[in-house]
Amino acid sequence: MSLPTRPRPMPMPEVPTKTLLVVEDDRATLSLYRAGLKGLQGFKIIMAENGGQALAMLRNEPVHVLVTDLNMPVMDGFNLIAKVSRFYPQVPIIVMTGLDESQHLNTPLQLGAIRILTKPPRLTLLMDAIRAAAQFEPAGMVRGIGLNSILQLLNWEKKSCTLTVKSEAGMGLLYLKLGEVVHAAYRADEGLPAAYEILCWDKPDIEFVETCRVEPSIDLPLTELLMNAAMISDHRNPEFGEA
Repeated sequence: MSLPTRPRPMPMPEVPTKTLLVVEDDRATLSLYRAGLKGLQGFKIIMAENGGQALAMLRNEPVHVLVTDLNMPVMDGFNLIAKVSRFYPQVPIIVMTGLDESQHLNTPLQLGAIRILTKPPRLTLLMDAIRAAAQFEPAGMVRGIGLNSILQLLNWEKKSCTLTVKSEAGMGLLYLKLGEVVHAAYRADEGLPAAYEILCWDKPDIEFVETCRVEPSIDLPLTELLMNAAMISDHRNPEFGEA
């Protein structure tokens, strides 16, 4: 007589060890994320409808990966990215953009902790990106999003705004129309000299106002402006040219 077999124990669900924060103002899209990301094991998923809500959540609990839209009310994704870069530089950021993938896939600029995905994303691709972002250990890594990366995002989205940029050197202003820097001001300097000075600052604090009321004084594509600023910064570095 054979002994009855014991039923196999049901596998225990994986206890979440990381927190994913998704920021999206469209409630239908939020519902899609909420349902589609249930298969993301090991993550607690929290949702916010704008950057202000997201910052409140970041203050209240550790977040390991941030997924954000760019165009939102109250506080948009650009302001959110700037503040997260400043105050939570250890948090990797995945940005959702309406741009075609060909417009951002092979960008020549290094976007730090940012991963760019086109909306609406394939959920499998999004989950892979979230898992990959969560794998990086903050120890020994320099994270956070630089001014150049913020400018590249603004350029992709053709945004018009004024950036107040603050660093140990002081405070400067960058004016953008349709994603291009058209004017800059720093102390007594205006135009290109002011823009190059501001673009050479290391890890500045950035604030946005969604207006640009200024007469243009700069007529260079953003890519050329950033490359020129990088060369100026290299020449200022005392280690430049040393083998």
